[in-house]
Amino acid sequence: MALSQHFYQQNRKKLADRLANNSLTILFSGREIEMTADASYPFFANNNFYYLTGIRAPEVVLVIIKNHHNDCAYQLFIESADPLKEKWVGKKINRDAAKAVSGIDEVYYVKDLPKEIARAAAVQTVYFDFKTPKHQSFKTTDEGLKKILKQSELKDLYPILAGLRLIKSEEEMRAIAKANAVTKKGIEEMKAFIKSGTYEYELAAFFEYYVKKEGTEGLAFETIVASGQNATVLHYVSNHCQLKSGDLVLFDLGARVDGYCGDLSRTFPVSGEMSRQQEKLYEIVEAVQKELIVAYKPGAVMKDLQQLTKELFLEKCCRAGFVPENNDITEFYYHGIGHPLGLDTHDLRPEGDLILVPGMVMTVEPGLYLEKLGIGIRIEDDVVITDDGCTVL
Repeated sequence: MALSQHFYQQNRKKLADRLANNSLTILFSGREIEMTADASYPFFANNNFYYLTGIRAPEVVLVIIKNHHNDCAYQLFIESADPLKEKWVGKKINRDAAKAVSGIDEVYYVKDLPKEIARAAAVQTVYFDFKTPKHQSFKTTDEGLKKILKQSELKDLYPILAGLRLIKSEEEMRAIAKANAVTKKGIEEMKAFIKSGTYEYELAAFFEYYVKKEGTEGLAFETIVASGQNATVLHYVSNHCQLKSGDLVLFDLGARVDGYCGDLSRTFPVSGEMSRQQEKLYEIVEAVQKELIVAYKPGAVMKDLQQLTKELFLEKCCRAGFVPENNDITEFYYHGIGHPLGLDTHDLRPEGDLILVPGMVMTVEPGLYLEKLGIGIRIEDDVVITDDGCTVL
């Protein structure tokens, strides 16, 4: 699944407007990674490549050539068909399909890449995404292309793409909202199975089944089902313990729709009712989240919102009798209050202080983790920043 052809065309134009004249940009979808001698891991395309093309096939290259007149040419290079291999793993993306999804008319085969690039006028700048994983980084053995790269100034695309991806279009917001809607329904369906003796992995498996049954692409990230003491580990993903009566169970999960992630956290009592101690802590987290949602508005700086979260937690915890050692709230709260959300769960963001502006989609996820009590509580929702505040998705 992908968004509209127009969406990817607009993204390329926005990127091209920020590129230098006489430049060459190369982005690679990625290559498959072998898992065993006869199998590969499920392929996941470079999200920056997907953001510009809508294509998720392996071994596809996007080239943008910008001349000294400020004109841009967009080209795709795909693998040639291998009829024998296709009998085993299915057909590769063809030229018509690549054009239909991306809106790029010039589609060639990878073997023609050096020749097509050589036709361009001498380039002074070559852009790559330097922060991409190794299996998504572009490599070439062609000597002519290597010469072009050596003679040009190399620049990183990441800062430009981070700025573009930070502000979401209406299409992107709808995809995230749908991912969240399915996630919320999955949580409601899963609640019926929360009981003593159930294994954490059973709940994780049910959630994955549910979101796939709803027609999504599956999980946005590996589901966290953390009961009791496990909930004090932020990225606990073992999911191997049994739920016990009297404990809380923390869920951090999300569906993926059209490439975009949902990301929600909820905490429930295994036995159906919280103890008074658990209830007090839950009420603190809930109250802090409500105050933070009000504070998420244009002009707010994320580092200031993080400091506000610490101050609110310290005040409310001490008042309720949960006093951290040396009055240091980081004993109970030791992660950030939120992050951008999009194609990546922790989506791209420019370096430096992040200041909220309309169009950003952010998480709001306060949590308290009292290891000595075996209690971890987090409540996470996703918001879109508006002109005068934010709206919960």
